[in-house]
Amino acid sequence: MDLKSLSRAVLSAALATTLVSAPALAEAPPVKTTKPIEATKPAAPQAQVAQNQAQGARPEIEVVFVLDTTGSMGGLLEGAKRKIYSIASRIAQGRPTPHLKVGLVAYRDVGDDYVTKRFELSDDLDTVFANLRRFEAGGGGDAPEHVGRGLGEAVSKLSWSQNREVMKVIFLVGDAPPAERNDDWNFKHWAKRAKEKHIVVNTVRCGSDGETEVAWRHVAKLTDGTFDSIDQSGGMVAVATPFDVELAKVNSELASKTLYTGRAEVQAENRARADAMAGLAPEAAAERISYMKKTRAAAKPSAGAASAAMESSAPEAVGGAVDLVAAPAALASVKGEELPAELKGLSKEAQAAKVKQLAEEKKVLEAKAAKLAADRDTWLTKNVSEKEDTFDANVMKGVKAQAAKHGIAY
Repeated sequence: MDLKSLSRAVLSAALATTLVSAPALAEAPPVKTTKPIEATKPAAPQAQVAQNQAQGARPEIEVVFVLDTTGSMGGLLEGAKRKIYSIASRIAQGRPTPHLKVGLVAYRDVGDDYVTKRFELSDDLDTVFANLRRFEAGGGGDAPEHVGRGLGEAVSKLSWSQNREVMKVIFLVGDAPPAERNDDWNFKHWAKRAKEKHIVVNTVRCGSDGETEVAWRHVAKLTDGTFDSIDQSGGMVAVATPFDVELAKVNSELASKTLYTGRAEVQAENRARADAMAGLAPEAAAERISYMKKTRAAAKPSAGAASAAMESSAPEAVGGAVDLVAAPAALASVKGEELPAELKGLSKEAQAAKVKQLAEEKKVLEAKAAKLAADRDTWLTKNVSEKEDTFDANVMKGVKAQAAKHGIAY
């Protein structure tokens, strides 16, 4: 058979096969091809929220505060320390309740005590608060600050998630423009790198410096962030409620219902953290309880509302320690030298009895804390209207602006 004849034969066979299979093809459901792009479009915010809730999914938010800590920023820094639990508690009100991680970067300028200090992203807000307390206002006095290095370290040296679905936000807060330095920390370069890494930069200018506004607007526009201007002090005012004093008392008592194991220095670290939590001012203590109840319950969605109220509000153990009140079964395996002081010298039976007693007392306190926190939230909703020109209000404004794109509703 010559080549032309062979080609005609192959074509005839292919045509016959197509005709034979045509009925089967006709019975298949039609494939829509008019809008192929629709399948790859992200769901609308409301649809994504519903989908997340139906699947029990918990969205993730990573927030890094890049803060000018020169002398002129003292008012805002002290306000941020008072309000960090409040800010986190309000972020936790998203639906579904997000899993929040917070990181910190402080910056000043060359010639100050330090140029930057940074603390890694963490979902333990007590650790975040302890780190924030280390920031003190000082230095400065000359206009430009090393904003580029503060922003650059936030973008490049913290452990951001690589998942595109995670909401990643930087809040750049300061009152002076970026200094031009002959180093690798050019402000505009790191603004571009933030955009490339899908990190939104929301900028908050304190005061009224014009150069700062130009720089802040540049990075906000480039990364689809927000720009806002607030009073130099941050304008954060404590909001007292009828439940704060009692919540502060419960918060303090819960911090004492802990028995940390480990080496002496580890126990001391955990005890210091617990003491810091116990000493919080009433509003901060109340916000802390509210935050812990929301987030720790959200981590166990199948537990139900009753069990959620029992979620611990006590500081979590760090440094390899174990809180025996939270994990009584661990008592059997603790070495004698790593027992907390309260249990040393006691018999095994007496140790177990002490742990059980504290656990029962803690359970009563947790139920009380849950009710007080819920009553406080209800009171705030009815009686307090939010000021729009404060640092914490602007943080929430930025969060809400981006949260809808990630299926989180407020």
